[in-house]
Amino acid sequence: MVITMKLKLLFSSLCAALVVGLPTAVQAQRLVPGQKGLEVSASVPIVKGKSLFKQDDFGLTLSLSHYLKRGKYTFVSAGYEQQTLSYRSYQVPLRDYLLQMGYAHPLLSDKGKNIFLYLGPSALVGYEQLNRGDALLPDGATLLDRSGLVYGVGIQTSVECFLLDRLILSSKVQAHYLFNSDVYRLRPMLSLGLRYQL
Repeated sequence: MVITMKLKLLFSSLCAALVVGLPTAVQAQRLVPGQKGLEVSASVPIVKGKSLFKQDDFGLTLSLSHYLKRGKYTFVSAGYEQQTLSYRSYQVPLRDYLLQMGYAHPLLSDKGKNIFLYLGPSALVGYEQLNRGDALLPDGATLLDRSGLVYGVGIQTSVECFLLDRLILSSKVQAHYLFNSDVYRLRPMLSLGLRYQL
């Protein structure tokens, strides 16, 4: 009888310790140094004088992140961006294929470490294609702007929210500055993505 009471007390203590320790154990699996994440995101450019959600203006990005200490992470991403530029009654297509490498530093988080505010810089390199590489427009005009290699820097701020222990919803405001672009050098955009922690 005494042994049964002691076993019940031990079992109850173990259950209580497990319940108290479970949230800590779950959170310990988040933002672990060395942990990697795979993110898919969609973006829309912010261009003065144009509607925010225009059918042919969008971007898609695939990113791989690598966590460091204290929630910081580095990332490498490959992205495709397209938009149209108006010339008389003709829409000139602009496409960018960009490789981006950057760093994100956490600025704020809630007490439970579920929502984070990040800020960080990045470097970009890629190829910009204007009018599918054709210098002539349908009305016979010649484009002075050319397709070619581009490079630049970027800055982004993001709000990242854990939906599950391994699934993060990320909303970002980004600005890319392409030094040798013949079109828009400053490219602000909004994006929304999902990251899966591997």
